[in-house]
Amino acid sequence: MTRTNVLKIWLAVEVIALAIHLGGFPLLDADEGRNAEVGREMAATNDYVMPRLDGLPYLDKPVVYFAAEAAAMEVFGPTELAARLPAYLFTLATAAMLFWFARRVWGGDTPYVAAIVFLAMPLTIAFARTVIFDSALTFFCTVALIAFYFSIEERNSRWSILAWAAMGLAIITKGPVTFVLVLFVAIPYAIYRKSLGRLFPILGILAFAAIIAPWLWGVTRVVPEFLHYVLVTETAERMATKALKRTGPPWYFIPYLIGGALPWSLIALMSSRVILSRKDGEGSPADGASTHLRRGFLAVFAARNDTLFLSLWILIPFVFFSLNQSKRPQYILPLLPALALIVAGIWDEARTRATAIVVAAFGALFLIAPLFFHRAKMKPEVAAFAGETAIALGVAFVLGGLVAIFAKRRELALIALSLPIVALPLLTNPLMLGIAERRSAKSLATALKPHLAPDTQVIGVEAFTGSLMFYLERPIIVVSEDASELTSNYLMRRYDQFARNPYSPIKPLSYFGQSLGTCCPMYILRNDDAKRRALLESRGFRRIAEGAHQVAFQFIPREDARSPVTPR
Repeated sequence: MTRTNVLKIWLAVEVIALAIHLGGFPLLDADEGRNAEVGREMAATNDYVMPRLDGLPYLDKPVVYFAAEAAAMEVFGPTELAARLPAYLFTLATAAMLFWFARRVWGGDTPYVAAIVFLAMPLTIAFARTVIFDSALTFFCTVALIAFYFSIEERNSRWSILAWAAMGLAIITKGPVTFVLVLFVAIPYAIYRKSLGRLFPILGILAFAAIIAPWLWGVTRVVPEFLHYVLVTETAERMATKALKRTGPPWYFIPYLIGGALPWSLIALMSSRVILSRKDGEGSPADGASTHLRRGFLAVFAARNDTLFLSLWILIPFVFFSLNQSKRPQYILPLLPALALIVAGIWDEARTRATAIVVAAFGALFLIAPLFFHRAKMKPEVAAFAGETAIALGVAFVLGGLVAIFAKRRELALIALSLPIVALPLLTNPLMLGIAERRSAKSLATALKPHLAPDTQVIGVEAFTGSLMFYLERPIIVVSEDASELTSNYLMRRYDQFARNPYSPIKPLSYFGQSLGTCCPMYILRNDDAKRRALLESRGFRRIAEGAHQVAFQFIPREDARSPVTPR
């Protein structure tokens, strides 16, 4: 079988493996449960403009991912699969863009290598299977950066029109961070290539405005302060201050970039001299030419133009986010396509054996790790699966590393190194199910549904999760002192406004006492809320279900209280 055919088959295996158990474990709070509920409400109301959580404007993130999952729910219903499907599809679309770029620029087998490498990165896999916006953002930023690259290299401004259109979609996916990920990379490269003017065609700016303006107009009609909130709170304060409590040290992203791109980050580091040695005119990255090795960081500016562009794609956003006050692992996901392209470009000369030894060593660590788990403080539901998951991963890493060490063909080494990463969805699903026991309210919602009549009012007293609302498929009155249970910065900052509104589901703490005289509510309390639990029991309410973090009470006459309580 030819090398190309082997790579085609393995790429197909990766695409299938990435979908395994996509809907196989419950939505995890806070992000997945909340984001899926916003999509469910969008599908239920058929309002594809204003994201809503519990019926209230949810303006912490724009509309694109919510609309995508809402559309999936229109087809598949409100399920975990429908909520995660857009992330999976956006990830595949990004891999397709890398394939196309590598084929157009380099040819040979590099398109397959680029797509295979990208789909076999731990961070890629994690966010391809999570109800969050970063896989969509990564796709649109990848399209924009590739289009700007061709606009500069081919001296054709029409590519920039596509780039600005993609930036518009990225803006209404995750906001102004798009400018950092795209323009902060494209502008320095364009200046270096003396083509800055090609980045700003009038038609491109018009396409950008035509994409974002209708949605902005639709939202600001309902919430006039929306732009101020986005630009000041969600952008300026997030980047420049610690107000949102997402800070970290300057080196925060280093382990996430190295670990989130294993083993390919090691390939790139160990093959850095090969990467920096390439100069324009020496042929395609796959043909083995390598001269004039240089040392040091500045060597990148003497490298090929494509190498320089891809290096800037990684370095500039990485430095920016490292200095940024707000830090989360997914922020660097849009950098991984560039790393995949770099590895694809030097694959035939890459130092794979040293990396394979490291991979096998990781496997050995996984295999011996269960011997020490008894010393770790693990939740019982996690501890039950941690040992078998570690052993399974250990076997996969050792097997992949050993095959890569002794592989005589480069495509077999590629497959062997990607094998343990590609196997993650299959091998970690039992662990994810264990984690979901504490991070999801699905089991609690399932236990509550038989007790719910159409007119039952569900009241969460300082107790609310997005997954509970998603699985109950009904609104929840949230009794709170600050609306923090909704995990929305916008709603927390507008708490006073919503708590005073009699039609709002957000209520002040005093509402709990007032509601005791109403007909037939169901109360959701925190498990540790002993005072309110005792009060409800004294009023004739009975505990009907209990989850890992929350307990439900409903008024049931003693002679009718026969059904057992669902255990934690």
